[in-house]
Amino acid sequence: MTVLITGANGFIGSHIASHFLLAGHAVVATSRQFHDSTKELLSNARLIELDVLNTEQLQHVSVQADVLIHVATANDVISKSNIKGIELSATGTKNMLDFAVKNNIPKCIVFSTLQVYGIELTGHIDESSPVHYQNDYGLNHLFAEMYAEMYHRLGKVKCAVVRPSNVYGDILSDSFNRWNLIPGCFCKEAIENGTITIKSSGLQMRNFVHVKNLAEAVHVICMDNMDNFEVYNAGSTVHKTMLQVATMVKEAMEKQLVKPVRVLVEGTTPQETNYFNLSMDKLQKTGYTENTAYNLNTGIEAIINYLQKKYNEPNRSI
Repeated sequence: MTVLITGANGFIGSHIASHFLLAGHAVVATSRQFHDSTKELLSNARLIELDVLNTEQLQHVSVQADVLIHVATANDVISKSNIKGIELSATGTKNMLDFAVKNNIPKCIVFSTLQVYGIELTGHIDESSPVHYQNDYGLNHLFAEMYAEMYHRLGKVKCAVVRPSNVYGDILSDSFNRWNLIPGCFCKEAIENGTITIKSSGLQMRNFVHVKNLAEAVHVICMDNMDNFEVYNAGSTVHKTMLQVATMVKEAMEKQLVKPVRVLVEGTTPQETNYFNLSMDKLQKTGYTENTAYNLNTGIEAIINYLQKKYNEPNRSI
């Protein structure tokens, strides 16, 4: 199988590309530019510098593939700009769906986010739960989902949507720049300052999925015939509050580096935890099984090891 992956210089995209290469598939990886470490990581892939918003460029590029995995949608930082967020998630997704049609790529998986259900989730959440977007990040991805559904319904290309929860894991490329994400931001502050600062009460609960499990979930979905348009939650059995994750980072730091770390809780809200359960039943019915060896403990250890190595390098840059 040949897979075409957009956003392959990013954290999630590079992991997915690496996963498919290790599984013996041919990979065509695209990004506006590639970091040297990503080029090394994906040395066995065909790399194409491609901007999903450049329609003229897209017209002059041809790719033969069995499935398109579209990861290059707006993250939470880009989504703070209304125009850029909508443009990348909506227009960029439409452009890539048109690209799939032009190149006779029969299947497409579009990346969305769990935040289409809202920010502080409560109760039971599955794919039939109503969308309740509360920020531009969730709304931008909903536009991308709607394009995928429309193209599937019109018979242009078979589509599926993946809604990941909070993604973490090993950092494979120095192109990684998302140090605002948990637990990475906690690990970075702990190494730099010996502290972990939580601006809120830390009682917010989140679901966490290891990026390697996410890549395997995408792999399993790719193997489906995708005759029906489907949306899949891609999370895990792990639900933790921010304070619990901060405590895990503190314990890992003190164990691995024998370095004391203080957790500083600077806020008082929310006053209660938003308990919820993310159902993975639908994804599991495709044959996916969560690998519990990839968990928050091993993920935090890997991030600390990466940071420690980078800080010990001359001319360090993080």
